[in-house]
This record gives sequence, C-alpha cells and structure tokens, in this order.
Amino acid sequence: MGRRAKFSVQQKLIIIKKAQTESIERLAQEYCVNAHTIRRWKRMYKYQGMRGLESAHHNKVYSVEFKRKLVVEFEHSTDTLEKFALKHGLKSDWQLSQWIIQYNESKLKAYTPRKRDSIMPGHKTTFEERLSIIEDLIKHDVNYSWAVDKYHVSYQQVYGWYQKYRKSGNDSQSLRDRRGKAKPKAEWTELDKLRAENRLLKAEVKRNEMEVAFAKKLIEIRNREAKSSSNNKPSKN
Repeated sequence: MGRRAKFSVQQKLIIIKKAQTESIERLAQEYCVNAHTIRRWKRMYKYQGMRGLESAHHNKVYSVEFKRKLVVEFEHSTDTLEKFALKHGLKSDWQLSQWIIQYNESKLKAYTPRKRDSIMPGHKTTFEERLSIIEDLIKHDVNYSWAVDKYHVSYQQVYGWYQKYRKSGNDSQSLRDRRGKAKPKAEWTELDKLRAENRLLKAEVKRNEMEVAFAKKLIEIRNREAKSSSNNKPSKN
C-alpha cells in the first residue's frame, strides 16, 4: 500500500488561496492541519507550482552526481537552505542538509529504493514504543521514511501517530491505543504524564540544537570556500 495523502492537490490549493487573506492559524483549526504545514504548502507552491503540492508515493532516486552538484551550488548560493531546496525540486531542506553533511564527511552515496519503502506492513505497538518512535521522529525533523526504516512500522502508522500528537496540542497521551488494555487512568499519575511529555519536549529541543549546529557548520563551510576563493585569485602585481 502506498502513502495516502490526507489532502488532495486541489484542497491544498484552496487553503493556500484562503491564506492570502485569512489567518493561517484560523485555517489550521478549520481544516485540522498544522499551521506550519500550511506555510510549507505556500512555499512549495511558490517555488514548484502545482507539482510541489503533489504527495510523493515513493522515494525519489537521486544520483551521487546530482547530490554533489546541488551541494556545491548551494555552498555558493545566497539562498536559505529551504529556499534553495525547493527551487531545485526537493520536497524538504532536510534532504539537502543530509547531503551536505555526507558530502563533507565523504560519505555521499546514491539512494537505492527497497520494496519495503512503499509496502511495509504495520504491526501492533505498545504505548512506550510509540512514544519512542515519535520522540526519535521529532529529533530527525519529522522524517517519516526514516522512522519507517528504523522501526519497521508502516508509513501510515507513523504519520497517524504524529498527526494525533500534534492535533492534541502535543499531548503524549494521544499516543495511547484506547482499544487495548492501557494502564487505567487512575494508575497513570501526573508524574508519569510529565515524564512522557518531558521526553518529547527534550526531543524538540534536541532538534532545534541540531538545526543551530548545522547552521554554524554551514557558515564555516561557506567562510572556508570564500577564503579559498580569495586565496586563489591571481595577484595584480
């Protein structure tokens, strides 16, 4: 089973058009979607048109040469990471950031799609497992494919858990499977809740720290490139 889009291209376009004159926060509540997602749709549409609003049904294959070309071009660009990624047809800046890191560590390689990327079946999970999966998902910039690959669950499961978590106002208890024999509410203490929420909050902080660290690394790379370019300029004497 492939990935199932919650909103069609036409629905996304309607929301984007409304966002030109209406509050994104109000639209987020009306359509039960994260405000960040609406802003991202707007940027996708701006740089990629209708194609950018289409949901990917499989992981796109990129050659090493293509990845290397984009990394080198970005290092000489004045665009932000996200703007550059969208301009060049990528779905997110996370892809480009990983390629840059791999490029500087000489680990850049082509992606080989596997059959399970699109048909990985779901399986029953415990609350603790779902908590760990969402915790790691947040740390990895909400990369669903990464979570599917690591935890061997279906894309639909990970997507559903995260959406429930966000729509609940980041309440860790939304990750409980109410159909099973969950711990009785009376036994689930406030300390239990705080511990679970603290784990997810730390994951958010960790992701922010990684973004800051990456930005610093990127500045170092660009400064090094600028210095190297300056040193290689022919002397006027």
